[in-house]
Amino acid sequence: MLKPILAIAALATLPVGLALADDDDRAFRGSLKDIAPRSEVMSLAAANGWSVEEIEMDDGYYEVEGRTKEGREIEVKLHPVTLQIMAQEYEDDDDDDGYGMANNPAPAGSAEPPKNGLFAPNAAPRVQVK
Repeated sequence: MLKPILAIAALATLPVGLALADDDDRAFRGSLKDIAPRSEVMSLAAANGWSVEEIEMDDGYYEVEGRTKEGREIEVKLHPVTLQIMAQEYEDDDDDDGYGMANNPAPAGSAEPPKNGLFAPNAAPRVQVK
């Protein structure tokens, strides 16, 4: 009786294991001889004004963590051969998908609020009922 139950349990976990085996279908699968050296990644970072804190390979792509010349924390995913920017994310973005193109280049708290009176100091909330 125990053997059939164990067999069913083993078969039930098989799809989960297969799904976890390759969690990123976009992983780079090219030749190692074609990958650009880290010195070129550093040159690209310098040309973009980034101070680099860490460079690592993840799923076959370069990931560069650092800061922009404005001081914003940034994470950039680069194609390992062409060094094309595949994705970039600013730490202060509210984007939770892992990599999003930043729509707001201004650091948090540095933009002026709209001049509509809603964000004036000591402004009372206004409610409009239709």
